[in-house]
Parts: sequence; structure tokens; C-alpha cells
Amino acid sequence: MRTYIFRAIRREPNGMLGPDLYRHAFAAKDDSDAVAAAKRIDLDLTQLGANAVYVSAEDGRAIWSLHAQDFPDPTL
Repeated sequence: MRTYIFRAIRREPNGMLGPDLYRHAFAAKDDSDAVAAAKRIDLDLTQLGANAVYVSAEDGRAIWSLHAQDFPDPTL
């Protein structure tokens, strides 16, 4: 199993990324399973003040992300 980190953040209109508003480390067997697990995380992005989420692998590489414009419902 590998460790992955799910983060919810605020992405500004100019593309700058703010600090983590939510951070959750979890284990998955590979990148595909990590993305599937991330999609099951239940968050209200509006309540957090976030408009983007992403998952990074142990090496820091981002493997998946969504921005508010990619999904109409702010509740994940």
C-alpha cells in the first residue's frame, strides 16, 4: 500500500493556490485506487471555503485534481 494525500484548497482566479483547508492522508494500492478513494470522500467545499481538490502521491506528484468549474455540485 502507498500513502496518498487528499487536499481541499482555494484556487484564486489568477491560478495561485492557497493553503490546505482540508488534508487527509490515506492508503491505496496504486494511483487508480487512490483516485477512486478520493472520489468517495464526502466534503462540503462551500463550507470549507475551497474550490479545488487534489490528490498527491508519496513523492509529491499530483495524480488527480478537480476545480469548481469541473463539477457543478460543491458537495463532494
